[in-house]
Amino acid sequence: MRRLRLYVVAILMLAVLPWVGLAREAKLVRYPHYHQGRIAFTYLGDIWTADENGQNVRRLTVHPARDVFPRFSPDGRWIAFSSDRNGNLDVYIIPSEGGVAKQLTFHSADDTVLGWTPDSRAVLFSSQRGEFFMPKLYTVSIEGGMPRSAGPDMGVFGCYSPDGRKLAVNRKAQAYWRKYYRGAYQSDITVMDLTTKRFTDLTDFEGMDSWPMWGRDGYIYFVSDRDEGGVTNIWRVPERGGRAERVTAFRSGDVRWPAMSADGRVIVFEHDFQIWKLDVATRKVAPIKLDIAAETQENPVEVRDFNSEVDDYDLAPSGRRL
Repeated sequence: MRRLRLYVVAILMLAVLPWVGLAREAKLVRYPHYHQGRIAFTYLGDIWTADENGQNVRRLTVHPARDVFPRFSPDGRWIAFSSDRNGNLDVYIIPSEGGVAKQLTFHSADDTVLGWTPDSRAVLFSSQRGEFFMPKLYTVSIEGGMPRSAGPDMGVFGCYSPDGRKLAVNRKAQAYWRKYYRGAYQSDITVMDLTTKRFTDLTDFEGMDSWPMWGRDGYIYFVSDRDEGGVTNIWRVPERGGRAERVTAFRSGDVRWPAMSADGRVIVFEHDFQIWKLDVATRKVAPIKLDIAAETQENPVEVRDFNSEVDDYDLAPSGRRL
């Protein structure tokens, strides 16, 4: 009987081990967001969720288009994202537990999801539509309908204050890919009072102050390259103005695409091709490892015939392919 039990265990192990081996640590995981122990992110062009410990990975969208910028609603029921399923980026929502995605915007301009209104009734996004040459901020109801202007001026990135009466914005497009750039085209943090239509600049740095995130502790968090060497870190500034102080202390690599949870307790971000988590209260940071077994929706290697219109080429080590 004991020998039979050993045979059964061995057979089960042989059945399970090949599937365990299929999962590998995912790199180039993009655009994370956090809500009560779950993270949403883009991987292989789709929207996924997982526990903050890397377990219970779920693929919410399966589409050949590019699904990006996922954001949990404050109540956790929905995930908003942008997708180019119809040729340009539009705003979509999908139940956070999975389901059918619903398209909310239909303009020919790209619509970049930034977040939500505090009541979870509308999605905040930026779009270069209308008469402005720079993007503005808009909201669109989860019920559908025409988008509404979220503020009286330009806005590339932004978020609402916890009470919904103000916006913290970048009024100019950032150039985060231009390392060490200093100049008038860089971004600053501005607070826009939606009632009085008054603007208050909280930062005035010639480098990058981008991706504002309004905390519940009286501070607005953002990414800046103020450090020597131009390494980006997360900083914060009092919401009424004051001196900026550094929160994270990376000495290499760069912080990209941060997002704060609705309760203000956690910021997740990209760093060195991984997703990282920052505990706002303790300032402790840690990477989130994601082991994902998934097939791509495109061929990893594509063989094509060209008769003309070749701009550049590179020879394979074998010398047999270009």
